[in-house]
Amino acid sequence: MDAGPDDSLPTDVPTLHEMVRHLRGRVAELDAAVAELRTRLDALHTRLDSALSVAFGRRSERVKQARRAEADGQRRKRHEHGRSPLPDHLERRVVTHDLTDAEKVCPCCGTPRACIGEQTAEQLDCDPVPFFVRRTIRRTYACRRCDPAVVPPEDRIRTAGPGTVGPIAKGLCGPGLLSHVLTAKFADHIPLHRQVGVIARAGVTVAESTLGDWVRQSADLLKPLYDLMHRRVLLSRVIWTDDTRGRYAVPGRDTMPNGHFWVAVGDAAAPYTVFDFTTGYSADEGPARFFDGFRGYLQADCLKQYEPLFAAGGVRHVACWAHARRKLLDAGDAATPAVEFVRRLYRVERGLPPPDTPEHLDRRKSIRRAESVPVLDGLKGWLDAAAETALPKSSLGTAVAYVRNHWAAFVRYTEEGYLSIDNNLSERTLRAIAVGRNNWKFVGSAAAGVRAAVHYTMTGTCRHLGLDPFAYLRDVLPALHALGDAPTPEQLGRLLPDTWASQRRSANPTAA
Repeated sequence: MDAGPDDSLPTDVPTLHEMVRHLRGRVAELDAAVAELRTRLDALHTRLDSALSVAFGRRSERVKQARRAEADGQRRKRHEHGRSPLPDHLERRVVTHDLTDAEKVCPCCGTPRACIGEQTAEQLDCDPVPFFVRRTIRRTYACRRCDPAVVPPEDRIRTAGPGTVGPIAKGLCGPGLLSHVLTAKFADHIPLHRQVGVIARAGVTVAESTLGDWVRQSADLLKPLYDLMHRRVLLSRVIWTDDTRGRYAVPGRDTMPNGHFWVAVGDAAAPYTVFDFTTGYSADEGPARFFDGFRGYLQADCLKQYEPLFAAGGVRHVACWAHARRKLLDAGDAATPAVEFVRRLYRVERGLPPPDTPEHLDRRKSIRRAESVPVLDGLKGWLDAAAETALPKSSLGTAVAYVRNHWAAFVRYTEEGYLSIDNNLSERTLRAIAVGRNNWKFVGSAAAGVRAAVHYTMTGTCRHLGLDPFAYLRDVLPALHALGDAPTPEQLGRLLPDTWASQRRSANPTAA
């Protein structure tokens, strides 16, 4: 038996039309909801892929060796194997193996054997850190002929040496030990409590609080030199800058807030890496104060804290293509053409001469104008087309908007030969803090963060210039103590790391 018509449906045409219109509207709403869910699902898939890549993927941003060799048309060796020669300036301790007088006699004929040659082998060796006691004797001389009642003591009596034994007045540490503690903490990332154990192995007991006092007082001693380095960096034509977090302790609080270390790397005229520490993260607390008085190019990422500097007009922003490349890589396959454009930009950079002479600077500028600018024009066209189709909140839309919104800053590196395509220099400089943070976890207080910035400035500049921070601090700390409380800029200028290194090379050309 056939089923009859559905009695629940109306039979008049206007009512049916109204039902159809309602159903069509409902279908449109469901289609929109499905599209939104698909967009959110794609975004979640992208975030999941990015998280998995960070956790388990390859950390290097470089393309694979074979792929890069194919792009460059040649295959290059990644590492040069083999033993490098040992430096000539190292001390040679000779160990000679010789035969005894009885062994030198020939067993066949009984005559002495003649030495016909030597076999030499050199090894790099070391001794454990030798602790010793530095006893300073200051001899005092007085004139016996002058009448003490007539001649004042300051004219009649003279004591050799400085008024106090430094580098820390009345301190237990000599310049070598103090330099060793500072280098171990701020260059080798060894916390003070571990250094207490290292010193204890030599049979010497030093409290961790004592080491902390040494760090504090040495920061006060280095502060005038730090201020001079800061002033010199602000005179640079270009500064590379970035920031990283650093927790600090607050008395009475169970949780530790995040402070921030900022770095400013000067150009060749002021090759110093100056650090700053702030408890806040606003523009006024960070860049506006740190870069007050600077006029020139600032190589930085597109952080909003830098925007007041650029708005004032004296500082020109040079954006970082490494940051842009990371965002494009996070966008997945959809951004592959843009990533290829960025790789072509870096391919041009690898063929540039170093920025060490005026001729090289002009050459770098002309090559970029001829080869990089056309690539940038092609990338800009692709970004404009992608912006019309990419969803604004998707990873692709976010990456495209990031580059397009700061396009003038991204192309500005082609204006001068001394500018860089990215901000990796300052990122590498901050890596010392990122690595050390895994060991020391936090700084003791906001004031301790400021003092840490002083020490990171000294050790970071030495690393930037290829100097041994221990040797530098061992010479400079006693010299600063001898200058007293009010050293002149001329006196401090002779203690700057680059000047110190130049004087040292002049005195000992074979030293590294």
